Amino acid sequence: MKKAILLVVVVAVLFVFTGCEQDSTFTIEVSGTADLKFSGSYLVITADGTSTSRSVDGTVPQTYTVTGTMVSVSFQKRTEGGLLQVRILKDGRAVASESTTAAYGVVSVAA
Repeated sequence: MKKAILLVVVVAVLFVFTGCEQDSTFTIEVSGTADLKFSGSYLVITADGTSTSRSVDGTVPQTYTVTGTMVSVSFQKRTEGGLLQVRILKDGRAVASESTTAAYGVVSVAA
């Protein structure tokens, strides 16, 4: 019974966040200090309520392109120094960005 209630709550939350929107093209741009290493993941939710998560290990600069109604990103610097910046574009228009210069800092951003 608890699993059924939890499932209903999760579906309701997904519906609230995705509504009746159609999928859009999101571009996740990772920039900052050249060759800075980072790791983390991004989550994409589509119009039909499907969610997909992908873990990444990368080096600045990097670009990821996904399709959905919502995207959430969390990347962490793998070094003490440098700048890590993440910008999200929706259908080519910048909608969110965050950055950090903290040692081993984390950038979390959603759109």
